Amino acid sequence: MNIKRMMFSVAAVLLGVCIDAGMCLAQKPVGRKAGNIGVGINRHTSDSMLHSKANIGLFANTDTLRGAQLGVFTAVARREARGVNIGGLAAMSHARMYGVQIAGAMNSAKTMRGVQLSGVSNVAGEANGVQAALLTNSCTAPFRGVQISGVTNIAMGVKRGVQIAAATNVCSSYMRGIQVAAYNYADTLNGSQLGVVNVCVSHPRGVQVGIINYSRDTLAHKIGLVNINPKTRIDLLAYGGSSTKTNVALRFRNRSTYSMIGFGTHYMGLDEKFSGAVFYRIGQYFRLARALTVSGDMGYYHVETFEEHSADKPARLYSLQARMNLDLQINRTIGAFVSVGYGDTRYYRHSRRYRDRAIFEAGLSFGYSNRSK
Repeated sequence: MNIKRMMFSVAAVLLGVCIDAGMCLAQKPVGRKAGNIGVGINRHTSDSMLHSKANIGLFANTDTLRGAQLGVFTAVARREARGVNIGGLAAMSHARMYGVQIAGAMNSAKTMRGVQLSGVSNVAGEANGVQAALLTNSCTAPFRGVQISGVTNIAMGVKRGVQIAAATNVCSSYMRGIQVAAYNYADTLNGSQLGVVNVCVSHPRGVQVGIINYSRDTLAHKIGLVNINPKTRIDLLAYGGSSTKTNVALRFRNRSTYSMIGFGTHYMGLDEKFSGAVFYRIGQYFRLARALTVSGDMGYYHVETFEEHSADKPARLYSLQARMNLDLQINRTIGAFVSVGYGDTRYYRHSRRYRDRAIFEAGLSFGYSNRSK
């Protein structure tokens, strides 16, 4: 389905950009070692490796850290680090990091056990703990713990944990836990997603809560305005009526329920200036025969009159509407329907009634089945 391909592409691009940017730091090639421009409690071992318990400097570099390291610009542990690793710009561990990494711009560790706190980005090959950054967190192996960012979290799987971001969470493999963001993507989700748009390939257990929820199976629950799975039938509706005179809508039919989003024009009447409405409807349908269904729904309409506000010509209104519908499926693609109902239109400011009237509508439906072949 096009929507699935588009959302997967967004996830893939974000994943590639963050991993490429971070792993150049996390997996620094072996070469000439940078000098330690600083002072501290240091000693050289028999194999000429620098072992530090305390290391402070402009560019703090050591081979093994057992204690605290502070670099005004960078703090680097070329081998194992246990303790605190702090850099004004970047804090890095080219092997294992056990403890706390803090940086003004970027933290990087091949294996992280503990906490990474950064003003821009955190990158880890493997991580067990907490990653918190203002922009992005990424982990190139299955992650266990909590990722919190102001923009994006990315992981090659989450064994058990939580991803919280303002914009995007991406889990490119198995996700066991919770994702909270405007856009959430997981390959296999054993848990929950809370966001505006939630997408997963497989969802054996849990719930998706959002405005648009999509999965390629039908096992778990979805709570949202638009819920899509392989058994969802999507119809484009074109119709006219006594409420909004011309209308276009998308209808999403699942097992026995459906939802609709759409817009209509000339709500105030054909003899008036242009006015329009956007709406959302939700309802239940029952099959009377193979090609005949009856349904009922409730809807919310936001009306724009495009007029200057006055006592008798409000700039905007809202309307609550109820309908009964009869649908006849002519062939696999085209159907026809008629609707009758009632609408109650009111002012936003004080909820007084502007008008109420019966609704009559009729039109055609053009179907697209979302079933996987």
